[in-house]
Amino acid sequence: MLEEFIRQKTAILATIENVEALTKNDMEVMDDRLLMVKEQLISNCFNFVILGQFKRGKTTLINSLIGREILPSSVVPLTSVVTILKNSEETSCTISMQDGSEKKILIEELTDYVTEKGNPKNIRGVRCARIGYPSPFLEKGILLVDTPGVGSTFLHNTETTYEFLDHLDAAVFLMSADVPISQVEKELLDTIKGSTQKIFFVLNKIDNLTPKEIEEITAFNKQVLEEMGFTVNEIWPISAREALKAKTTNNNVQLSQSGLLNLEDALGTFLSLEKGKIILNTTISKTKRVISRKLSQMAIEKKTMEASGEELEDKINTFCHLVTNLKQDREDVKYLLKGESEKLCLKVEEMLRILEEKETPRVRQCLTDFYEKNPVLRPTVLRDEMQKVIRDEIVRGFDAFRKDTERGISNTIQETFHRFTRRSNNIINEFKTAAEILFEVSMEQCEFSVELARDTGFCYVVQEYTAPTEEEVKSILRTFLPKSLSRKMVLNEMADRVSSDVGRNCGRTRSDLTTRIGKTIDHYSKQLKDLGSDLIAQIEQAIQKGQERRMAGSESVRAELSLLANKAKILEEHKETLEKAWNAINLMDVKSEQIKMAVV
Repeated sequence: MLEEFIRQKTAILATIENVEALTKNDMEVMDDRLLMVKEQLISNCFNFVILGQFKRGKTTLINSLIGREILPSSVVPLTSVVTILKNSEETSCTISMQDGSEKKILIEELTDYVTEKGNPKNIRGVRCARIGYPSPFLEKGILLVDTPGVGSTFLHNTETTYEFLDHLDAAVFLMSADVPISQVEKELLDTIKGSTQKIFFVLNKIDNLTPKEIEEITAFNKQVLEEMGFTVNEIWPISAREALKAKTTNNNVQLSQSGLLNLEDALGTFLSLEKGKIILNTTISKTKRVISRKLSQMAIEKKTMEASGEELEDKINTFCHLVTNLKQDREDVKYLLKGESEKLCLKVEEMLRILEEKETPRVRQCLTDFYEKNPVLRPTVLRDEMQKVIRDEIVRGFDAFRKDTERGISNTIQETFHRFTRRSNNIINEFKTAAEILFEVSMEQCEFSVELARDTGFCYVVQEYTAPTEEEVKSILRTFLPKSLSRKMVLNEMADRVSSDVGRNCGRTRSDLTTRIGKTIDHYSKQLKDLGSDLIAQIEQAIQKGQERRMAGSESVRAELSLLANKAKILEEHKETLEKAWNAINLMDVKSEQIKMAVV
């Protein structure tokens, strides 16, 4: 399969280079597009990021995959800077600084830059470390990324890891066999859920457990992950420490027992099959789009040169009218989107009003119930305990509201965007159809889509009150008041605070929700401003080139028409070649699945 991937990749690269040579004298924007497609295929790299809570063995796992203790590890939280390993003929280490500068260092100096001990709180200002190392594993086309553990003693380590999440293509999520999956790990997983479609779940440190214990902790973690919405086909049990020892001592038995070989096989299969297929298919699609754009431009350029002066003037005037209408339609959609944003914010306002009306009496009733169930508590203790009741009940109430509201608001926004995306696609395709009729050419199907801004979740605060000292309570309640009356005063005082606490959190949630809605709508609107711009530029460039040929004279027009016909023929042949490659690649995948099913 890997050999087939390499063969197809080489053939596709050759086709791209042929298209490049054919269009090298054309508009610069076309060459840029093709160059980007080619560079992405040549690089053939994934950011394979190792993630997890601190002290799960991430660095040791990387060292075991490489087969050498190249990255520093420790029994205390150590890695403080993102470290990237790539394949290289020789070992090298480059430190990229936050100010944009770079410096070459010896691999033995790495500890001084990427660890908490050598570079506490990243006082050196390191952005990342890049290590080149000759490794068969890295030859498979990946950048292996070590990240600081989340949830460690050092907050900046957690922040560094979260900042890198936008750059991951696939992830290895490392859990520990000696503890169940934690809340910190769940929060990290929630964050990366939308960032990558491929996560390898790995259970490390199995060398200290019995097979039954490994089975139990694996089943527990699998259940937790599935409840979070992940599809978990397998959790890979390993001992990274034993695997590293085995590789450094060439102990094949120990290596087999460590479980690392199974994980390496899974990673290798993904890199050679799934990843390879994605890369090749994406490259083919992008290259075919570039060719289709070029063919459309050439057809419009041809029509521009062949039309009479009066006919050409009419076409250009009609085209300008179409562009004006498209821009007006864009503005109309943006205006309507603003109205949708206001409607959503009003909906939030109403939901929070209902929540406040419901939660205030509920929490007060909880206080009364607590008061009646604890008749022996002294006023001072009663006050402290009632503060806890308020805090716990508000958290409980707002948690329930968050789950329901987040789902409701998210669904409403998705429905709104789907509606407006359909409207936008209708607008651009109406423009495309009109342009096709005007210039009598077939143009590539246009599709407007928007990647929504990431939703960061709710944020609410339960106000903490500083409890008065016992002396202050005695002063307030007057020393000689009966205990029953003092307790009643505490109940009334705390009940009065419920309304302000609930109201404060409703206000905070209101601000949080409306801000998020506004940001998401703005994000959509900003992308909407480019609706049709690419298609307009494509047609304008073709008209401009055709007009330039007309001005150069009839001989120049005849030469250009002959050249265009020849180019079009060759480009159509390249499209056919790419189509055959697409079919071969996806047929290869189907055959692979059939083989798997037959084996099963």
